[in-house]
Amino acid sequence: MFPTLGHLINYLLGTNINFPMPTYGFVLVMAFVTAGIILKFALKRKEKQGLLTGHLDNILTKAPINYPDILVSAIFYFILGYKIIGIIIDYDIFTKDINSYIFSAQGNFIAGILFALAGAGYGYLQAKKNYAPEKIYEEKNILPHELTINIVMIAMLSGIIGAKIFDILENFSRFLNDPMDALFSAGGFTFYGGLVAGFFAVWYYIRKKNINALHLMDAAAPAILGAYAVGRMACMLSGDGCWGIPNPDPKPEYLAMLPDWLWAFDFPHNVINEGSVITSCSGDYCHRLDVPVFPTPIYETILSTLFFLIVWFLQNKVRTAGIIFFVAIMLNGFARFFIEKIRVNNLYEIGNTHITQAEIISSSLVIIGILGITILLKLKKK
Repeated sequence: MFPTLGHLINYLLGTNINFPMPTYGFVLVMAFVTAGIILKFALKRKEKQGLLTGHLDNILTKAPINYPDILVSAIFYFILGYKIIGIIIDYDIFTKDINSYIFSAQGNFIAGILFALAGAGYGYLQAKKNYAPEKIYEEKNILPHELTINIVMIAMLSGIIGAKIFDILENFSRFLNDPMDALFSAGGFTFYGGLVAGFFAVWYYIRKKNINALHLMDAAAPAILGAYAVGRMACMLSGDGCWGIPNPDPKPEYLAMLPDWLWAFDFPHNVINEGSVITSCSGDYCHRLDVPVFPTPIYETILSTLFFLIVWFLQNKVRTAGIIFFVAIMLNGFARFFIEKIRVNNLYEIGNTHITQAEIISSSLVIIGILGITILLKLKKK
């Protein structure tokens, strides 16, 4: 496994560098980048088809110099320079405990001042360039694809918060034992928490921009599946505990063409140090599982990639707005429900049955998908 990007780079290039950026967090960011790229292409396609149109908005083009904004910009650049240069100078200290360094008062004051002056100077020059005694607005037609970055950022920020909240609810005892670690650790995110929170946050935003919700949902469907496929690789590459149940059985003959690790994997050097110590290893991540488990994250990545291709192909075939979105969430919910059967999870007791949080949400998504498709088709007939 590759707990940090340094481990991954060293494995691929045969180097020996110490680069402590968590692989989980990096791949998670790449998942949102993937979502943004796919969403922009999908929105442009719908605009060419005439299914999505722009909206008129007043854009501020000239204004008096806003000194409070320049001050805020200076503070931001001060923090940026204070920490970045501090990390470079105190690299050994930083690599020993990343979170402690980031949230501490450690840094480089002189670098912070220089960055602040540069940031404030740039902000002042830009404000001077667009100066006018009074605010001047110009009306501009804003196309949906031009809002891709806004949509992705809203989805990312609200999604991360939602994913953390759902993870805390699912692992509440762990949160009570160590609240700071549960809140600020690089791992510990529940996808469906991010999906729910991101959905409602983006819905609110597009309503304000008068964008057709159903067509945007259809454009977002492949983006969600693509992001999920990449995001699950964060779990697989780092070994963050989102793996399957023990699978000590030998690989069946009909799967002989597949590599052994796709059937059962012991996640060596996993980021949570689960299992027994690897005797020939030294460093922070020297554990492997005692019994191989189903590598469920890679199963979800494979399935989500397949679903992405199906949904992307169907976009040109299905004409009823909203159908594609409900097909996408139904496929995702269906796959996740059955993968939960071989995945390690906390169980909730409901009467005489035991069920996981993901099973509840994934089964709800299947039901919502079926209902959504049924209602939209009936409305189309009417």
